[in-house]
Amino acid sequence: MDFVSVFNQIVILFLLILTGYAARRMGVFDDHTTSGACSFLVRVALPALIISSMMVPFSADLLSACEGMLLISVVFYAISLVVAWYLPKLLGSSEEEKGVYGFLLMFSNTAFMGFPVVDAVFGKEALFYTAIFNLPFNLLVFSIGILMLTQYKNGASSRFDPKILLNPGIIAVVVGFLFFLLSVRLPVPVEGAISALGSLTTPLSMIVIGAMLARIAPSEIFAGWRVYVITAARLLLLPLVVWAVLSPFISDPYLLGVPVIMAAMPAAANAAILAEEYEANTRLASQGVFISTLFCTLTIPCIAVLVV
Repeated sequence: MDFVSVFNQIVILFLLILTGYAARRMGVFDDHTTSGACSFLVRVALPALIISSMMVPFSADLLSACEGMLLISVVFYAISLVVAWYLPKLLGSSEEEKGVYGFLLMFSNTAFMGFPVVDAVFGKEALFYTAIFNLPFNLLVFSIGILMLTQYKNGASSRFDPKILLNPGIIAVVVGFLFFLLSVRLPVPVEGAISALGSLTTPLSMIVIGAMLARIAPSEIFAGWRVYVITAARLLLLPLVVWAVLSPFISDPYLLGVPVIMAAMPAAANAAILAEEYEANTRLASQGVFISTLFCTLTIPCIAVLVV
């Protein structure tokens, strides 16, 4: 896919974000509505997309690709963790900021934005690889991610609840993988309903992100220079490092392209949600999500051209 085509796809997604932002500002969405829509995405639409994307005929080549993608995902998060650990220190960030910046660097918006962007760049056949690649995300974000956000708070203890391993995303990957292994074909109406629910993920997720970002005061959105360095590292440095590490060893376009594209995503939207829940720096987390989402409109097409 050429630069202009990828750019147009990203602009469409960003316009949907602006729609959610405007809807929240006009009072169409409130906190309760936004929370409900987010829950619907996490518990229904996104799992449906994952299952739908994994309902493909079984083959030994695809099974081998699953093993390779999981290994690549481990390498990806190891690289991200190293950058997330050292870069905030090099910037002279405060103790409270280090954890938030580390979270923004390590965890990208692989779920809400990664799937639609991979779809736009590679097509639906790549969503199977994306679902496999995204498997470790929930485990890491609710363990290492929470530790990052709370590590510098006096008297705070990081909590890890094993129940989070039973979240809808993990369950959907397991179900979808079983469908793949067994070559299960559901009745046409059921399969059509799952596909239709999954198709809601792209527009609704972008609108929800916009609604969440609308909580930030306009005067605070563009303040501070460190958040721009973190954004540049999130959108450019990390995908380039991942590409440089993987490209000498991997020739498969999906095994190489999907991790690089996922590395180029903006900061995870749930950075602000978890920061608020664990009483970390919600303003800084929300600002990082907003600015990285804004600038990814320019950077993702550039990275996409590198791997397409």
